[in-house]
Amino acid sequence: MNPWLVAALCLMGAGFIGYWSASRGPWWPATVLSLLLAVISLQLYFAFRGDGTYHDLAAWTAMTFTVMPGLVAAVAGIWLGGVRGPGRAAIWRGWQGQLTGLALAVALAAQIAAALI
Repeated sequence: MNPWLVAALCLMGAGFIGYWSASRGPWWPATVLSLLLAVISLQLYFAFRGDGTYHDLAAWTAMTFTVMPGLVAAVAGIWLGGVRGPGRAAIWRGWQGQLTGLALAVALAAQIAAALI
């Protein structure tokens, strides 16, 4: 499968879930998406890091074409949905919003750590 098609689908899907969750209704889809992004980025980071001498470049490619677009789109969708939604910005103060923010921060940290290797 074409990796650019995978990246486009991850971008559209994560953006839709983030926007819809923040602007329309339940917050749990964005929380689940952020947890999945964090877990996948950590797994791909550890695969890319390897044992010190071997770096799995396929993990970097997978991270580039799945987690990076998903992370960017999820953050943008949640931000746009919070701006356009009626009073949804206060959701970040709840436990689900904090968990979502923490998971997105972990995913971003794994991306940055992998880029620095």
